[in-house]
Amino acid sequence: MKTTVKMLAFPMIGFALASAGAVSTNTAERSRTALPLITAYIHTLDDPCEPVQVECNRTNGATCTYGINEDRAWDKDSPDAPCNVPLFKDQN
Repeated sequence: MKTTVKMLAFPMIGFALASAGAVSTNTAERSRTALPLITAYIHTLDDPCEPVQVECNRTNGATCTYGINEDRAWDKDSPDAPCNVPLFKDQN
């Protein structure tokens, strides 16, 4: 009886540990490659500088866009400045 319990318990414990390791490894890999969200601004009819969250930066690359309509995302040099600094998508 004890042998049967051990024969069933060890594979189940091993499977649980392997699954936990695989999930945590995948999460760590994604967080290392993803850019942090930054506040960017899009031009709308109601607000010329509407704040949104995007994964973009100020270096060269593809144009940073936001939402289904792919509105162009911009940054500001200071809180009182116009939102006219171009942003770009990550090159990964």
